[in-house]
Amino acid sequence: PEGPPGSPRSPRVLLAPAPCAPPGPFLLLLVPSALPHRQRRLAVRDTWGGPWKGWGSPPSRTVFVLGTSPSPVASRQLLAESRQHGDILQGDFGDTYARLSLKTLLLLRWARSCCGDAPFLLKADDDVFVNVPAVATYLSAWPSPPSRLYLGRVHWGVAPNRDPRSRHHVPERVYPEGRFPPYCSGTAYVLSRQAATALLAEAGRVPLALPEDVWVGVCARRAGLSP
Repeated sequence: PEGPPGSPRSPRVLLAPAPCAPPGPFLLLLVPSALPHRQRRLAVRDTWGGPWKGWGSPPSRTVFVLGTSPSPVASRQLLAESRQHGDILQGDFGDTYARLSLKTLLLLRWARSCCGDAPFLLKADDDVFVNVPAVATYLSAWPSPPSRLYLGRVHWGVAPNRDPRSRHHVPERVYPEGRFPPYCSGTAYVLSRQAATALLAEAGRVPLALPEDVWVGVCARRAGLSP
């Protein structure tokens, strides 16, 4: 999946889930993970990321995104996991902390191309618990939910970390401003389909070197979205 003109080129996709079948899920769960986190993925599948009852149509679907490992054993294990569960999206890039923004970009592009009817997307880390039925019930209870929804725990007035020894280091050449715009914590946040589309339209103008949740927040500001 590619983005609009000027956006970062998508990495080559090595593994991908099947596209969503109509009518698609109400809530698409997008979970960045890492190759060593197999037990976390199993826990997500067995709990909040697995199937649940109570709705007429499939209420949710879970997709994990990962990069690559230099280990042939780890690569074979991931291939077997993908064949067993059908929920792995793997991009052709090294699986490192610095690639979290790229993982989210790949997830959003896959969602638009292969699950475009899902009205809401929930991005969550693989080490959290999400009460998915409660989130879905909350979203469905709105008489007219905002079409450009960006929902989560908001960070306000955060200054960039200028310490080059920190893994959260943001040099001035990447982000020269003294404060980040308001942004939702990367632990978990919800985007409406329209908001995700608006974010993708701005992705090419925002450096992927930013921390993932900040990157989303800066894209959101450029798109005119407020958390």
